[in-house]
Amino acid sequence: MNSAQDTPLVLCADVGKTSCRVALISAGAVLETAEQEGAPAFGDLAVASATAIYGAIERMPRDLVSAASAVSVGGAGLLTDTGQRESLAHSLHDTLGLPVAVTSDIVTAHLGAFAGSDGVALVAGTGAVALGVDAAGDIRLIDGWGPDFGDLGSGAWIGREGFAAALSAACGRGPETSLTDAVARLTEGAEPTGWVRSTGNHARQLARLAPAVLDAAASGDTVAGDVVRNAVSLLLATASAAGGPAIAVLGGLGAHPWFRTQLENALSGAGLVVTAPAGDALHGAYLAATRTDLPHERHIHRA
Repeated sequence: MNSAQDTPLVLCADVGKTSCRVALISAGAVLETAEQEGAPAFGDLAVASATAIYGAIERMPRDLVSAASAVSVGGAGLLTDTGQRESLAHSLHDTLGLPVAVTSDIVTAHLGAFAGSDGVALVAGTGAVALGVDAAGDIRLIDGWGPDFGDLGSGAWIGREGFAAALSAACGRGPETSLTDAVARLTEGAEPTGWVRSTGNHARQLARLAPAVLDAAASGDTVAGDVVRNAVSLLLATASAAGGPAIAVLGGLGAHPWFRTQLENALSGAGLVVTAPAGDALHGAYLAATRTDLPHERHIHRA
């Protein structure tokens, strides 16, 4: 494959920390989709990602799955961990018996958003990362370092700050906030720190509070408003460091209308040009499977 080569039917997967989406795509058209719980971006990423993908595949019509001629995956945590990327590619190839392309979810998100051309993709979901690709093909990655070291301004970051604010308010160390009640509703009265640690995916647990923090901020809660302003500032810094000027905002946080407006206004105010994405990460995975002439190629492992 040297440039555009049509693949009749590609099994495309977008494996995030919260959810794993799988779609059967032909000539850019989505024929079938399924969703499964995602894979935490730590530990054995290859095994966790493969488990999520197979779980989603089980929800799809067997006749369509058996007609697929290639597999393409964008997974959280797979950009810098080339060993896990290679392991997942060969594991899927050995199991499914099809040509496989594996890369990071930020790469497939960028491919989908800009149809393979240059620009900056800012992904603000459970995690946060920006990938800039310029006209010369140079790639710049900012953040995406996971909840321990980065993902600044992400859903997990917002959730963590919201939990901390609620705990501080409850013990009298911080100002009162409606987030105290929001945390109680989410955890159903359980002790918050234990509730967050109750699963193996802390980032996903933290991010579950993010929508309530955004709603509280939109309703005028001062504490939540401070959290969101800081999140917007951090995401702006991440996007600006990745290049520009064209930028596409992606990820679950962007689905909140009020928050999206705040973020887009900040980006525009900094001289960045917010553009509507041409497609999503699943369309990007389709491009990864059918094109080998794009600047993203060195970040894609094929088996």
